[in-house]
Amino acid sequence: MKARKWFAVAVIVVCFINTGCKGSMELNELHIVHSIAIDKGENGAVRLTAEIARLTTGGQQPKGMQERTFFLSTEGRSLFEAARLMRSKSDRTLLWGHTSAIIFSADLARSGIDKMLEDIRRLRQFRNSTLVYVKEGTAFEALKVSMPNVSISSQALRGLSEGGNTTALTHKTTFIDVYQELINQYKDISIPSVEIVSDQVDKKLQLLQTKGLFAFKGDHLVGFLHVQETKGFLRASGQMNGSSETIGCGRKKEMLTFENINNRSVIHPNVDQQLKAIVKIEIYADLNLTSLQCADTKIDSKEVAAWERALNESITQEIDRFIQFSKKNKVDMLGIGEMIHRKQPKYWRKMKDNWEEYYPEVKFDIQVHTRIDHTNFTS
Repeated sequence: MKARKWFAVAVIVVCFINTGCKGSMELNELHIVHSIAIDKGENGAVRLTAEIARLTTGGQQPKGMQERTFFLSTEGRSLFEAARLMRSKSDRTLLWGHTSAIIFSADLARSGIDKMLEDIRRLRQFRNSTLVYVKEGTAFEALKVSMPNVSISSQALRGLSEGGNTTALTHKTTFIDVYQELINQYKDISIPSVEIVSDQVDKKLQLLQTKGLFAFKGDHLVGFLHVQETKGFLRASGQMNGSSETIGCGRKKEMLTFENINNRSVIHPNVDQQLKAIVKIEIYADLNLTSLQCADTKIDSKEVAAWERALNESITQEIDRFIQFSKKNKVDMLGIGEMIHRKQPKYWRKMKDNWEEYYPEVKFDIQVHTRIDHTNFTS
């Protein structure tokens, strides 16, 4: 019996080591897809572009990736069909399982992305952690931009999305985040924007930048949140991890800069018998002073209290800008309707069929409580 067990183990080990085992493929038989761009094609078709890493091999062993990538592009009546038809242009089998970034064109997203998300799910190889972006204009153009020290666009996009933790200019969004929100319908979704910008020093050098969010009503793109609106949304939804805040000081309009080190949001919805909704949003933010340009300012408890009041007003304005945007576009990105559903289901049953009309009439009461923990100055 022991001999049989050891024989079975030996066979398994050999199959892992020997790439010639049945059902496996050599690396030189594969094209590894790292990023995809989805644009509108001709006559209502979908255009799919895949960014593929060039591989060099020596005999049967891989030597590694080159500094460049190449692209394959094809059109189909659906995203699934386009992905399958791409094989006719490829001399190797396409491996989609390493795709770590998906970029939709804004024009395509305005027509709806639900069918394409379903097609991606049916490809099965795609990871739930794949990052999702939207680009105004042609999505494929973003894949052609060469970022410094990065040979593959997906690596650059992942690094840029992680920067949102400290800048509050964007928010990391994965494929499963978008898919689940569309299925559950608890709130309207947002997807980060990616754009091409010129370097401030070398104007000829083009870079990718993630700043701002695209807002969706259902699966249709309806609007764009600029920097202040994005910060207001991230604060109100409790998704802000870090940011910088500035307020004016002194007669020369000099600036004070603060680092936001903690943010907490508490939302209290309430509906009366006339179906009038009032939503109270309480924000608790802890900040540190990082830059003081007002040379004659004396730092004491009175001055710090004045700074906190100014920060309360500044943050309230950011959140109010987001609220006005959401009302104008009738997008419930905070999930207020779901909160009412859970807290006051009796009233929600009367409101849910016309929530799109009720939402713009919701009254928001924003209360911000900032606390400056450290001034980082001895004077």
